[in-house]
Amino acid sequence: MNSQAAGKNRRCFIRHPVSMTVQCRKEGHREACANEIRDISFGGMYFISADSYTPGDIVEMEFPPLTLRNKITGEIIWSSPVSLKPAIQFSNGLKFLSKQMLFMARMIEQMCCIEKYREAQIHEGHRSLSGDQAAREWIRMCAARFPGA
Repeated sequence: MNSQAAGKNRRCFIRHPVSMTVQCRKEGHREACANEIRDISFGGMYFISADSYTPGDIVEMEFPPLTLRNKITGEIIWSSPVSLKPAIQFSNGLKFLSKQMLFMARMIEQMCCIEKYREAQIHEGHRSLSGDQAAREWIRMCAARFPGA
């Protein structure tokens, strides 16, 4: 990607590191592939894939770990190889395409924060919370500090 394109498409939003599976399907293809999100923001996400993408590819995404059943559509902005051995992987930048998609991404950001909170409670607080319990606690304690709240 040239530096002019990189500057034009540079993220403007706070990135939230996550490690979550996302099912991606290129427009015009039937098969979806499991990929790993590395970070997500209000405007897009960064993910690792086994398949290569080309800037301009339109991708439909689903998030199996979440109960959210809606699909989000985005456009690949950049893609580059991460590793060559033992298996080729690609690093990809994707931007969400519409305000509705941005709203969905915002919900996903919050869900990721809630999931991280739930996992922290298991590992650090030795408490097992359901997703609903974690959401209620996180909203009460953290939602006001969430960017853009």
